Amino acid sequence: MKKITIICFALIAIVLSSTLNLKAETAEDLSERIHIDGYSEDFSADEALFIKEPIDSCQELNDDSWWGEYNDVRQLKVTWDAENLYVAIDACCWDNNVIFFLDVYPSYGIEDMLELNTWMRAFKFYGTNPDFFLGTWDTNDNPQFWKLDPGSNVQAQQVTITDSSTYNTGELDRSMEAAIPWSEIYYDEEHNMVDFPVLKMLAVITTGADNLSGPDVMPNNLGGMPEDAQSTALLDNYVILNVDADSSGTPDFGVKPREIVDFYKTPPFEEIALQVDEVNFPDGQIFSPNSSSSIPFSIVLNDTTRVIQFEAEIYDLEGKHIVNAAKTGGLHDLKWNWDGKDSRGKMVPFGLYIIRFIADSGEISHNEAITVIK
Repeated sequence: MKKITIICFALIAIVLSSTLNLKAETAEDLSERIHIDGYSEDFSADEALFIKEPIDSCQELNDDSWWGEYNDVRQLKVTWDAENLYVAIDACCWDNNVIFFLDVYPSYGIEDMLELNTWMRAFKFYGTNPDFFLGTWDTNDNPQFWKLDPGSNVQAQQVTITDSSTYNTGELDRSMEAAIPWSEIYYDEEHNMVDFPVLKMLAVITTGADNLSGPDVMPNNLGGMPEDAQSTALLDNYVILNVDADSSGTPDFGVKPREIVDFYKTPPFEEIALQVDEVNFPDGQIFSPNSSSSIPFSIVLNDTTRVIQFEAEIYDLEGKHIVNAAKTGGLHDLKWNWDGKDSRGKMVPFGLYIIRFIADSGEISHNEAITVIK
Protein backbone atom coordinates (compact mmCIF):
# COMPACT_ATOMS: atom_id res chain seq x y z
CA MET A 1 0.00 0.00 0.00
CA LYS A 2 2.83 2.34 0.92
CA LYS A 3 4.52 1.67 -2.41
CA ILE A 4 1.30 2.46 -4.31
CA THR A 5 0.90 5.72 -2.38
CA ILE A 6 4.46 6.79 -3.25
CA ILE A 7 3.86 5.99 -6.92
CA CYS A 8 0.64 8.01 -6.88
CA PHE A 9 2.36 10.98 -5.34
CA ALA A 10 5.12 10.70 -7.95
CA LEU A 11 2.58 10.65 -10.76
CA ILE A 12 0.80 13.67 -9.31
CA ALA A 13 4.13 15.53 -9.06
CA ILE A 14 4.88 14.73 -12.69
CA VAL A 15 1.47 15.95 -13.80
CA LEU A 16 1.78 19.15 -11.75
CA SER A 17 5.29 19.74 -13.05
CA SER A 18 4.12 19.23 -16.62
CA THR A 19 1.19 21.60 -16.05
CA LEU A 20 3.45 24.29 -14.58
CA ASN A 21 5.88 23.95 -17.46
CA LEU A 22 3.04 24.37 -19.92
CA LYS A 23 1.92 27.48 -18.08
CA ALA A 24 5.40 28.92 -18.42
CA GLU A 25 5.17 28.81 -22.20
CA THR A 26 3.53 31.06 -24.74
CA ALA A 27 0.21 29.65 -25.93
CA GLU A 28 -2.76 30.48 -28.13
CA ASP A 29 -4.77 31.82 -25.19
CA LEU A 30 -3.28 33.03 -21.89
CA SER A 31 -6.19 35.24 -20.88
CA GLU A 32 -7.21 32.89 -18.04
CA ARG A 33 -3.72 33.01 -16.50
CA ILE A 34 -2.41 36.53 -17.17
CA HIS A 35 -4.52 39.15 -15.39
CA ILE A 36 -3.74 42.80 -16.08
CA ASP A 37 -4.12 44.13 -12.54
CA GLY A 38 -0.74 45.67 -11.69
CA TYR A 39 0.50 42.59 -9.82
CA SER A 40 2.81 40.38 -11.85
CA GLU A 41 2.82 37.14 -9.83
CA ASP A 42 0.80 35.40 -12.56
CA PHE A 43 3.83 35.62 -14.87
CA SER A 44 6.10 32.60 -14.47
CA ALA A 45 9.82 32.50 -13.75
CA ASP A 46 10.41 31.65 -17.43
CA GLU A 47 8.70 34.91 -18.39
CA ALA A 48 10.96 37.06 -16.18
CA LEU A 49 13.69 38.07 -18.63
CA PHE A 50 16.42 39.08 -16.18
CA ILE A 51 18.34 36.56 -14.09
CA LYS A 52 18.38 37.65 -10.43
CA GLU A 53 20.36 34.86 -8.76
CA PRO A 54 23.12 33.98 -8.05
CA ILE A 55 24.34 37.46 -7.26
CA ASP A 56 27.52 37.17 -9.37
CA SER A 57 25.33 36.46 -12.43
CA CYS A 58 22.60 38.95 -11.54
CA GLN A 59 21.48 40.84 -14.65
CA GLU A 60 19.39 43.45 -12.82
CA LEU A 61 20.08 44.57 -9.26
CA ASN A 62 17.25 45.96 -7.15
CA ASP A 63 19.29 48.94 -5.99
CA ASP A 64 21.44 49.97 -8.97
CA SER A 65 19.56 53.25 -9.41
CA TRP A 66 21.31 56.51 -8.55
CA TRP A 67 18.27 57.26 -6.34
CA GLY A 68 18.25 53.91 -4.54
CA GLU A 69 15.83 50.99 -4.44
CA TYR A 70 12.76 53.23 -4.14
CA ASN A 71 13.37 54.54 -7.66
CA ASP A 72 14.50 51.40 -9.44
CA VAL A 73 13.32 49.16 -12.29
CA ARG A 74 13.49 45.63 -10.89
CA GLN A 75 12.28 43.16 -13.54
CA LEU A 76 10.74 42.93 -17.00
CA LYS A 77 8.31 40.09 -17.65
CA VAL A 78 7.05 39.18 -21.12
CA THR A 79 4.88 36.53 -22.71
CA TRP A 80 2.27 36.31 -25.48
CA ASP A 81 -0.66 34.50 -26.96
CA ALA A 82 -2.46 34.73 -30.31
CA GLU A 83 -4.05 38.08 -29.48
CA ASN A 84 -1.67 39.99 -27.22
CA LEU A 85 1.85 40.73 -26.15
CA TYR A 86 1.78 40.76 -22.34
CA VAL A 87 4.33 42.86 -20.45
CA ALA A 88 4.93 43.62 -16.78
CA ILE A 89 7.47 46.13 -15.46
CA ASP A 90 8.23 45.56 -11.77
CA ALA A 91 9.51 48.79 -10.24
CA CYS A 92 9.25 51.38 -7.51
CA CYS A 93 9.01 55.02 -8.64
CA TRP A 94 8.65 57.20 -5.55
CA ASP A 95 7.07 60.42 -6.87
CA ASN A 96 8.45 59.69 -10.35
CA ASN A 97 7.60 57.84 -13.58
CA VAL A 98 8.17 54.50 -15.28
CA ILE A 99 8.29 54.18 -19.08
CA PHE A 100 8.49 50.95 -21.11
CA PHE A 101 9.72 51.31 -24.71
CA LEU A 102 9.04 48.94 -27.61
CA ASP A 103 10.79 49.13 -30.99
CA VAL A 104 9.71 47.04 -33.98
CA TYR A 105 10.37 49.11 -37.12
CA PRO A 106 13.89 50.36 -37.93
CA SER A 107 12.71 53.03 -40.40
CA TYR A 108 11.15 55.33 -37.79
CA GLY A 109 10.62 55.88 -34.07
CA ILE A 110 11.89 58.08 -31.24
CA GLU A 111 15.45 59.33 -31.62
CA ASP A 112 15.41 62.19 -29.12
CA MET A 113 12.57 62.15 -26.59
CA LEU A 114 12.94 65.90 -25.99
CA GLU A 115 11.58 66.42 -29.51
CA LEU A 116 8.51 64.23 -28.92
CA ASN A 117 5.06 65.83 -28.77
CA THR A 118 4.37 64.20 -25.39
CA TRP A 119 6.24 62.78 -22.37
CA MET A 120 9.30 64.90 -23.21
CA ARG A 121 12.28 63.50 -21.32
CA ALA A 122 16.05 63.88 -21.78
CA PHE A 123 16.64 60.47 -23.39
CA LYS A 124 18.29 59.65 -26.70
CA PHE A 125 18.31 56.21 -28.29
CA TYR A 126 21.03 54.35 -30.19
CA GLY A 127 20.54 50.94 -31.74
CA THR A 128 16.81 51.28 -31.21
CA ASN A 129 14.17 53.92 -31.99
CA PRO A 130 10.99 53.03 -30.09
CA ASP A 131 7.74 52.99 -32.05
CA PHE A 132 5.58 52.47 -28.94
CA PHE A 133 5.81 53.28 -25.26
CA LEU A 134 3.83 52.70 -22.09
CA GLY A 135 4.16 55.17 -19.23
CA THR A 136 2.72 55.94 -15.82
CA TRP A 137 3.61 57.77 -12.62
CA ASP A 138 3.64 57.00 -8.92
CA THR A 139 0.15 56.21 -7.54
CA ASN A 140 -1.51 56.42 -10.98
CA ASP A 141 -3.37 53.21 -11.83
CA ASN A 142 -4.12 54.00 -15.48
CA PRO A 143 -0.98 53.90 -17.68
CA GLN A 144 -0.86 55.59 -21.07
CA PHE A 145 0.06 53.66 -24.22
CA TRP A 146 1.45 55.74 -27.08
CA LYS A 147 2.02 54.80 -30.72
CA LEU A 148 4.34 56.76 -33.00
CA ASP A 149 2.76 57.95 -36.21
CA PRO A 150 4.05 55.74 -39.05
CA GLY A 151 7.25 57.27 -40.42
CA SER A 152 7.52 59.85 -37.62
CA ASN A 153 10.22 60.45 -35.01
CA VAL A 154 8.34 63.09 -33.03
CA GLN A 155 4.56 62.60 -33.27
CA ALA A 156 2.76 60.02 -31.13
CA GLN A 157 -0.91 59.28 -30.54
CA GLN A 158 -2.40 57.76 -27.41
CA VAL A 159 -4.08 54.38 -27.94
CA THR A 160 -6.49 52.65 -25.57
CA ILE A 161 -5.38 49.17 -24.50
CA THR A 162 -5.85 47.02 -21.41
CA ASP A 163 -3.31 48.13 -18.82
CA SER A 164 -2.93 48.76 -15.10
CA SER A 165 -0.35 49.89 -12.54
CA THR A 166 -0.10 49.68 -8.75
CA TYR A 167 3.03 51.73 -8.06
CA ASN A 168 2.55 53.24 -4.62
CA THR A 169 5.19 55.31 -2.86
CA GLY A 170 7.65 53.06 -1.05
CA GLU A 171 6.06 49.75 -2.10
CA LEU A 172 8.64 47.42 -3.66
CA ASP A 173 6.36 44.68 -5.00
CA ARG A 174 4.29 46.61 -7.54
CA SER A 175 4.13 46.56 -11.32
CA MET A 176 2.83 48.19 -14.49
CA GLU A 177 1.16 45.66 -16.79
CA ALA A 178 -0.34 45.75 -20.25
CA ALA A 179 -1.90 43.49 -22.86
CA ILE A 180 -0.77 45.05 -26.14
CA PRO A 181 -2.78 43.72 -29.09
CA TRP A 182 -0.70 42.37 -31.94
CA SER A 183 -3.08 44.29 -34.20
CA GLU A 184 -1.72 47.55 -32.76
CA ILE A 185 1.89 46.48 -33.22
CA TYR A 186 1.43 44.93 -36.69
CA TYR A 187 -1.12 47.35 -38.06
CA ASP A 188 -1.08 46.93 -41.85
CA GLU A 189 0.38 44.81 -44.67
CA GLU A 190 3.66 46.75 -44.75
CA HIS A 191 4.12 46.50 -40.99
CA ASN A 192 3.74 42.77 -40.46
CA MET A 193 5.17 40.11 -38.19
CA VAL A 194 6.88 38.07 -40.92
CA ASP A 195 9.07 40.99 -42.02
CA PHE A 196 9.54 42.46 -38.53
CA PRO A 197 9.50 39.63 -35.97
CA VAL A 198 12.16 41.13 -33.68
CA LEU A 199 11.03 43.21 -30.69
CA LYS A 200 13.48 45.48 -28.86
CA MET A 201 12.52 46.58 -25.34
CA LEU A 202 13.80 48.61 -22.41
CA ALA A 203 12.36 50.41 -19.40
CA VAL A 204 13.39 53.49 -17.40
CA ILE A 205 12.68 55.43 -14.25
CA THR A 206 12.26 59.12 -15.13
CA THR A 207 11.72 62.28 -13.14
CA GLY A 208 8.19 63.50 -12.76
CA ALA A 209 8.98 66.66 -14.73
CA ASP A 210 9.45 67.25 -18.45
CA ASN A 211 12.87 67.82 -20.05
CA LEU A 212 14.84 65.77 -17.51
CA SER A 213 16.19 62.21 -17.54
CA GLY A 214 16.26 59.65 -14.74
CA PRO A 215 18.39 57.43 -12.54
CA ASP A 216 17.84 53.88 -13.81
CA VAL A 217 17.34 51.86 -16.98
CA MET A 218 16.82 48.16 -17.64
CA PRO A 219 18.86 46.63 -19.19
CA ASN A 220 21.82 48.70 -18.03
CA ASN A 221 23.46 51.11 -20.46
CA LEU A 222 26.98 50.44 -21.61
CA GLY A 223 27.98 53.87 -20.32
CA GLY A 224 25.73 53.94 -17.26
CA MET A 225 23.18 56.61 -16.33
CA PRO A 226 24.02 60.23 -15.48
CA GLU A 227 23.99 61.13 -11.78
CA ASP A 228 22.31 64.44 -12.62
CA ALA A 229 18.83 64.29 -14.18
CA GLN A 230 19.65 67.58 -15.93
CA SER A 231 21.97 65.57 -18.20
CA THR A 232 20.80 63.67 -21.27
CA ALA A 233 20.85 59.88 -20.86
CA LEU A 234 22.01 57.82 -23.82
CA LEU A 235 19.99 54.59 -23.91
CA ASP A 236 22.13 52.15 -25.87
CA ASN A 237 21.24 48.67 -24.60
CA TYR A 238 18.04 46.71 -24.98
CA VAL A 239 16.26 43.35 -24.77
CA ILE A 240 15.81 41.42 -28.03
CA LEU A 241 13.00 38.90 -28.62
CA ASN A 242 12.14 37.16 -31.89
CA VAL A 243 8.44 36.35 -31.60
CA ASP A 244 8.07 34.67 -35.02
CA ALA A 245 11.23 32.64 -35.58
CA ASP A 246 9.45 30.26 -37.95
CA SER A 247 8.17 33.12 -40.17
CA SER A 248 4.61 31.86 -39.97
CA GLY A 249 3.09 35.30 -39.56
CA THR A 250 1.78 34.37 -36.11
CA PRO A 251 3.67 34.47 -32.80
CA ASP A 252 5.50 31.29 -31.81
CA PHE A 253 3.77 29.15 -29.18
CA GLY A 254 5.34 26.69 -26.74
CA VAL A 255 8.15 29.17 -26.09
CA LYS A 256 9.70 30.09 -22.73
CA PRO A 257 10.64 33.74 -23.28
CA ARG A 258 13.69 33.69 -21.02
CA GLU A 259 15.19 30.87 -23.11
CA ILE A 260 15.11 32.95 -26.30
CA VAL A 261 15.86 36.43 -24.89
CA ASP A 262 18.97 38.24 -26.10
CA PHE A 263 20.50 41.66 -25.43
CA TYR A 264 22.55 44.16 -27.41
CA LYS A 265 25.09 43.60 -24.62
CA THR A 266 24.23 40.91 -22.11
CA PRO A 267 24.47 41.92 -18.44
CA PRO A 268 26.14 41.82 -16.05
CA PHE A 269 29.01 44.00 -17.20
CA GLU A 270 30.99 46.96 -15.94
CA GLU A 271 29.47 50.25 -17.02
CA ILE A 272 32.18 52.57 -18.29
CA ALA A 273 31.24 56.06 -19.44
CA LEU A 274 32.47 57.04 -22.87
CA GLN A 275 35.39 59.44 -22.71
CA VAL A 276 38.10 61.01 -24.83
CA ASP A 277 41.33 59.30 -23.86
CA GLU A 278 43.59 61.35 -26.13
CA VAL A 279 43.53 64.19 -28.67
CA ASN A 280 46.12 64.05 -31.44
CA PHE A 281 47.41 67.17 -33.21
CA PRO A 282 49.89 65.86 -35.81
CA ASP A 283 51.01 69.41 -36.72
CA GLY A 284 50.84 70.79 -33.17
CA GLN A 285 48.30 73.01 -31.43
CA ILE A 286 49.58 76.30 -32.87
CA PHE A 287 47.99 77.16 -36.19
CA SER A 288 48.92 79.85 -38.72
CA PRO A 289 46.24 80.24 -41.43
CA ASN A 290 48.83 82.14 -43.54
CA SER A 291 51.12 79.13 -43.84
CA SER A 292 48.65 76.24 -43.63
CA SER A 293 45.20 75.68 -45.03
CA SER A 294 43.90 73.99 -41.86
CA ILE A 295 44.80 72.43 -38.54
CA PRO A 296 44.10 68.68 -38.42
CA PHE A 297 43.27 66.73 -35.27
CA SER A 298 41.76 63.44 -34.18
CA ILE A 299 40.68 61.71 -30.98
CA VAL A 300 41.14 58.37 -29.28
CA LEU A 301 38.03 57.12 -27.44
CA ASN A 302 37.74 54.44 -24.80
CA ASP A 303 35.10 53.04 -27.22
CA THR A 304 32.90 51.36 -24.63
CA THR A 305 29.74 53.03 -25.87
CA ARG A 306 28.55 53.10 -29.45
CA VAL A 307 28.20 56.72 -30.56
CA ILE A 308 26.57 57.60 -33.87
CA GLN A 309 27.48 61.29 -34.13
CA PHE A 310 30.34 63.25 -32.64
CA GLU A 311 31.21 66.91 -33.20
CA ALA A 312 34.18 69.22 -32.65
CA GLU A 313 32.90 72.72 -31.86
CA ILE A 314 35.16 75.79 -31.92
CA TYR A 315 34.67 78.52 -29.27
CA ASP A 316 36.49 81.72 -28.39
CA LEU A 317 37.60 82.47 -24.83
CA GLU A 318 34.37 84.35 -24.14
CA GLY A 319 32.38 81.19 -24.83
CA LYS A 320 31.03 82.30 -28.21
CA HIS A 321 30.48 79.45 -30.68
CA ILE A 322 32.54 80.13 -33.80
CA VAL A 323 31.93 77.12 -36.04
CA ASN A 324 31.99 73.31 -36.08
CA ALA A 325 35.17 71.79 -37.47
CA ALA A 326 34.89 69.80 -40.70
CA LYS A 327 34.65 66.08 -39.98
CA THR A 328 36.09 63.22 -42.01
CA GLY A 329 36.47 59.51 -41.36
CA GLY A 330 34.03 57.01 -39.93
CA LEU A 331 32.80 56.04 -36.50
CA HIS A 332 36.07 54.39 -35.48
CA ASP A 333 38.35 56.80 -37.36
CA LEU A 334 37.09 60.26 -36.43
CA LYS A 335 39.17 63.13 -37.82
CA TRP A 336 38.60 66.87 -38.16
CA ASN A 337 40.24 69.95 -39.57
CA TRP A 338 39.60 73.66 -39.11
CA ASP A 339 40.58 76.30 -41.61
CA GLY A 340 40.58 79.17 -39.11
CA LYS A 341 37.32 80.66 -40.41
CA ASP A 342 34.03 81.34 -38.64
CA SER A 343 30.58 80.23 -39.75
CA ARG A 344 30.41 83.17 -42.21
CA GLY A 345 33.67 82.18 -43.87
CA LYS A 346 35.73 85.03 -42.35
CA MET A 347 39.17 84.45 -40.84
CA VAL A 348 39.06 84.64 -37.04
CA PRO A 349 41.31 87.08 -35.14
CA PHE A 350 44.60 85.78 -33.81
CA GLY A 351 44.39 84.33 -30.31
CA LEU A 352 43.41 81.33 -28.21
CA TYR A 353 40.46 79.11 -29.14
CA ILE A 354 38.80 76.11 -27.51
CA ILE A 355 37.82 72.91 -29.30
CA ARG A 356 34.91 71.25 -27.53
CA PHE A 357 34.41 67.59 -28.42
CA ILE A 358 30.88 66.41 -27.72
CA ALA A 359 28.76 63.39 -28.62
CA ASP A 360 25.34 64.42 -29.88
CA SER A 361 23.92 62.19 -27.17
CA GLY A 362 25.33 64.69 -24.69
CA GLU A 363 27.16 61.80 -23.06
CA ILE A 364 30.65 63.27 -23.10
CA SER A 365 32.37 66.60 -23.42
CA HIS A 366 36.10 67.33 -23.61
CA ASN A 367 37.96 70.59 -24.22
CA GLU A 368 41.32 71.28 -25.90
CA ALA A 369 42.99 74.65 -26.55
CA ILE A 370 44.61 75.77 -29.81
CA THR A 371 46.37 79.01 -30.74
CA VAL A 372 45.83 80.92 -33.98
CA ILE A 373 48.85 83.07 -34.94
CA LYS A 374 49.96 85.16 -37.93
